[in-house]
Amino acid sequence: MSRTPHAHQARHRAVVIGASMAGLSATAVLASRFDTVVVVERDAMAGHPADRKGVPQGRHAHGLLPSGLARLEGWFPGLTAEMVAAGAHLVDIGEAVWHQGGYRRRFPTGIRAPLASRALLEHQVRRRALALPNVTLRAAGVTGLTTSTDGVTVTGVTLDDGSTLAADLVVDTSGRQGRSLLWLAELGYEAPPVSEVRIDVAYASRVYHRDPAQVTEWEFALVLAGPPTGRQGVAFPLEGDRWMVTLAGMHGERPPTDEAGFLAFARALPSTEIADVIESARPAGPIVTHRLPSNQRRHVERLRRVPGGLVMLGDAVCSFNPTYGQGMTTAALQAEALGRALDTVGTLDSRLVKAAYRRLARAVSPAWQMTTGADFSLPATHGPKAPGTDLLNRYMPHVFRAAQMSDKVSLRVVEVTTLLRPAPTLLTPAMMVAVFRGSRQVRRQAAAPVTAEAAVGAAPVHVGDIH
Repeated sequence: MSRTPHAHQARHRAVVIGASMAGLSATAVLASRFDTVVVVERDAMAGHPADRKGVPQGRHAHGLLPSGLARLEGWFPGLTAEMVAAGAHLVDIGEAVWHQGGYRRRFPTGIRAPLASRALLEHQVRRRALALPNVTLRAAGVTGLTTSTDGVTVTGVTLDDGSTLAADLVVDTSGRQGRSLLWLAELGYEAPPVSEVRIDVAYASRVYHRDPAQVTEWEFALVLAGPPTGRQGVAFPLEGDRWMVTLAGMHGERPPTDEAGFLAFARALPSTEIADVIESARPAGPIVTHRLPSNQRRHVERLRRVPGGLVMLGDAVCSFNPTYGQGMTTAALQAEALGRALDTVGTLDSRLVKAAYRRLARAVSPAWQMTTGADFSLPATHGPKAPGTDLLNRYMPHVFRAAQMSDKVSLRVVEVTTLLRPAPTLLTPAMMVAVFRGSRQVRRQAAAPVTAEAAVGAAPVHVGDIH
């Protein structure tokens, strides 16, 4: 690791390691606070939407939650309309969701989010970020850090061609592996404590051609089997008249990669929407897979000694079970938190870094608690458990059942799961009354005997029939 003279606490140049969604969100925040921002990315950047080697999960279903979209739209006004013009589908979140034995109430919530491939989402955001007048892209890999002579300040990065790039602030968004931790260890800095919740999630995805003339009663479908199995499936519309179908399992339940097995896994889900797409649509590519062993959170906020001039952000701080679709949104929330720390702390030394880490921790905590709490509803999940998790997991089935009956509860579930409201808003006295009342109604209906006359005259229930 090379050492350079101590850098002044100026805001001339920021360097972002990685052009991921986290890196692009950080770029948006830094561009209004530094003279120049250089994004360093080792992957070749195509001038069109394309999957990248550095995003191994990129060929699977991705969701940009409304709270994440709001941040991106604030940094890049008009981004949503541009994505829709490029083929993204702007859908109401109050769609076909099966959970805890029934469909969540469907009604226009007004809460919308874009559905598109990860390649398109990233391309549109990258195009806007790199169009900022003080932002440039450097095609290179980062191999290390440069520091002040005393090692207390990071002053830039070393690139894979042997050159160095000076910076007043380096933001590492290179991913879950946290590459900068290895470099900091060489300087004698301790790694942050880590919480790891083991889930062994495996998912398989396939893209299908979508016939625009074929009308479905839903825009997207999400089917959650619920405990004790962690099986689930989603069908999203993509740009270019395509479907994205992703199937997922946890703790050893892996979706098969052969056509018959893929369909059989979907047919085993408690509702038929996903399997119907697989069976009726023509494949547009192979079945691809990905696995993630655990939710991982680095408690950077607990570090007592950090160098100035370097902040980790994105998956390097916290990476989640991808089936909840919270990764891109929490990255945007972390970037926003970094911006607030920069506005509060006048220097770029360790005081700024610690302030940023405290804010980043608050940004990721709600999603971490929600995600890991839901994962602990499966008996095989193990790891550090937040206080009250077991009690909450006894309450949440009542919430999901009530959401089948009550517009009020269904809307609140949407708001909480999309990070628009904190989870404790599900625990207000008025909400708990609505939850237990709705849950009892659903249970009574399920237990009610069905007469022969009613059974003969009953029409099959489809997604579009649930109002």
